[in-house]
Amino acid sequence: MVSIYLSKEAWIRLNELPPPDGAQSQRERDFCTAVVILDQQPLTEGRLDDVEKRLQGLIAADDGDEIAWAAQYLQGRIWQIYRAVPDVTKAAGSYRRLIARADAGHWAGLARTKLAVLTLYVIPAESRQARIEAAAALIEGTDDGITVRDLHRLLAGAIMFFNLPPGQALEHLLAADQFGGLTGNQGADQLVQIAELAWDAEQPELSARYYERLREEYPRDARTFLHDQRRAGAAVPLRREDLNGR
Repeated sequence: MVSIYLSKEAWIRLNELPPPDGAQSQRERDFCTAVVILDQQPLTEGRLDDVEKRLQGLIAADDGDEIAWAAQYLQGRIWQIYRAVPDVTKAAGSYRRLIARADAGHWAGLARTKLAVLTLYVIPAESRQARIEAAAALIEGTDDGITVRDLHRLLAGAIMFFNLPPGQALEHLLAADQFGGLTGNQGADQLVQIAELAWDAEQPELSARYYERLREEYPRDARTFLHDQRRAGAAVPLRREDLNGR
């Protein structure tokens, strides 16, 4: 119910359930209660204190189950985005503890991507390039394809945001494209980004190949017009040296 924005209904149903019949059932109930409270509005600091207490209890009583991993992840999210005054240090620490676990699976992958965002944009660093290198290091140690793809996409986005050489972003998007799996606007946008970055990096054949893919996979996408105009020798917008708008 929470996933379809019926948190109030979920709260009612949760309270109508019979008492837990064992320790594992109690863990499940505590976790569900924490999630439902976290989705309630208004989400006050008092409610967050209640959720944190429940999550910390689940983490402390960790018996290697998925509830403990999910609780650790949500703890990081609370410190990152839910509190009125975020605590980036605590959030990053929560994610790192989860990543360090060899058995945390999907939750460790989510933690990697969230830690990458903090590393790229929030945690202090000596330079923009240092942020990129620190986030790129998070790719090591995971073989989950979706996580690797998403990390490459985050890195490409940060490289463009920081106006670093387009070739760096192109490499990451090409790596993300190898895994695939994107559809709709995200899939089309990635093809265009690769095509434009390839053009900026003076790789016109690669650019043309990705625009042809855009034409084949998204025939109604009007951005192929830019490629057609460019091939016809017409004047088209160029990349500004002071602003990488790709």
